Amino acid sequence: MSWMTMLCEVYDNCKSEIGRRSANGSMLFPIAHSTAEAQVEIFIDANGNFVRANRVEKEDATTLIPVTEDSASRSSGISPMPLCDKLCYIAGDYDEYIQPEKSMRPYYDAYMERLRVWATEDNTPDDVKVVYKYLQKGTVIEDLKRVEAYEKENDFARFIVIPDELDKETKGVWQKEEMIESYIAFYLSGLEGTGIDYVTGEDVPLANKLPAKIRNTGDKAKIISSNDESGFTFRGRFLDARQATGIGYLTGQKAHNALRWLIAKQGYRNDSECIVCFSNGQAVPPDPCRFSLFEETEQTPDTSEDYARQVRLAIAGYRVKLQETQATKIAVMSVDTADGSLQGRLAINYYTEMPGDEFLDNLEKWQQECIWEHTYQKNQDGKYVKFIGAPLPRDIVLAAYGTEQGAMLDMDGKVRKKYVDRILPCITQRKRLPRDIMLSAVRNAGEPQRFSRYNAHKILTIACALVHKYQIDEGKEVYDMALKKESMDRSYLFGRLLAIADKLEEQVYFKEGVQGRETNARKFWSTYVRKPAKTWAVIYDKLLPYINRLSGGSRNFYSLILEEVMGKLADTDAFHNEQLNENYLLGYYSQYEALRKKEENDNE
Repeated sequence: MSWMTMLCEVYDNCKSEIGRRSANGSMLFPIAHSTAEAQVEIFIDANGNFVRANRVEKEDATTLIPVTEDSASRSSGISPMPLCDKLCYIAGDYDEYIQPEKSMRPYYDAYMERLRVWATEDNTPDDVKVVYKYLQKGTVIEDLKRVEAYEKENDFARFIVIPDELDKETKGVWQKEEMIESYIAFYLSGLEGTGIDYVTGEDVPLANKLPAKIRNTGDKAKIISSNDESGFTFRGRFLDARQATGIGYLTGQKAHNALRWLIAKQGYRNDSECIVCFSNGQAVPPDPCRFSLFEETEQTPDTSEDYARQVRLAIAGYRVKLQETQATKIAVMSVDTADGSLQGRLAINYYTEMPGDEFLDNLEKWQQECIWEHTYQKNQDGKYVKFIGAPLPRDIVLAAYGTEQGAMLDMDGKVRKKYVDRILPCITQRKRLPRDIMLSAVRNAGEPQRFSRYNAHKILTIACALVHKYQIDEGKEVYDMALKKESMDRSYLFGRLLAIADKLEEQVYFKEGVQGRETNARKFWSTYVRKPAKTWAVIYDKLLPYINRLSGGSRNFYSLILEEVMGKLADTDAFHNEQLNENYLLGYYSQYEALRKKEENDNE
């Protein structure tokens, strides 16, 4: 269980963060603690007398509370929280005022007995004793109704004890460190039943129920669970759950609290799946699902050399951060349920850990190999700008399998997360890019009529990046973004022809003020890929009138470049109808960009 060992290291190395709420609301929980949403807070004086009560604002409702194994995962039955809880547990007069169908007195009695044991301990803080003294009076509902703080019968209540000394700060019991430390010591001292912890190998008190709320506060799915003693869980295998595996209580608390905190603080959410990259120290490593220099740098790189330099600088910065915090390992972990719900078992879909330097090397390799020039990113002014870089996993999957829904590409979330999982090892472990993902993106790019101009170009540039990466992985001839005029590759040359026809017709439309008309090259694109020689004859025949409408200089230029490319195809006997491979996209893109830049220079 290396993932639990790694998460326990994170917890031990980040003790300074325990109980502190970060800017995004995440918190590393103390041992035997969780959170609840409080609706009412009750003020008590130091003598255990009711003072007042307030309704809690929604933005301030999240409350850190002590819990037991049973109460942390309760769904039915009587499982009281040790201090803050619902009205049916803390109100001795609940039956009198609410008059439920079933008496809630057993809930109150169970709660008071648990609180009594803690309150009578020698080192228990005075606030616990004060709360116990007040609740013994059994007047909670009466007090709330008197000050008009009562609304719902299942409200969750928290307590604030007002000190006698005027110079003392009034804080909620959930906010006091001595309260947290007291409960942890009290609860650990009462644990019974030891066994071998499969993570540490030590003989320690074992956990009976491991925490939920991993992905969010409403998540009931658990990574490790054994709650089906009446079914077929152990039949023929084990007599009880501990024979299957034993997890120490402290180990389970540390690992699950750390994972919950990391997901909330820096996790990537892919539908119901959560992917988190973390180190065994306090340094936050780059997220392989979101790492992009477009967000990291003030100036977007405009050449592949400039981009590679910026990647090296960014990775070097992460190396320094890891060294400063003495983090030696980095792990990437993905968790999700089988049906994408918040119930049942939470599976670890992907887990890997490696030395920090190795992870950063792998990330740098991906960023420098799966690159192309894109125009789907916006700058701070909201304008689309050109940017050389690696596409994000989510964008790769949408380019390969997405459909146009409204103005954007989208797809079923369950399918998307499966393909993101397949791309993740390519980034973190240098696995080869799956060929089917690359080919699917190439097929989508070969059908531009199915998409808007914006989405078609986004798919095109992402597909080119994937082809570039695939060529490197397979040791094939690598084509960069710059036009490779000397190439004699058949598909690359046919791609160049398509780009020439497309740009030539566009240039005529632009000069004549025609807007929104699709070129013949785009109309016949998908057919052209399947039967290039036959389809080119049709495109060329339709292209002749546009050539004649060009000015003299442009007409000569396009005639010469068409003659050059067609001559190369004829010289190699490549002018036939065999289907084009993915290289045609690179030929199309590079030739189109070369013509576009020439047109810009001519206009200047």
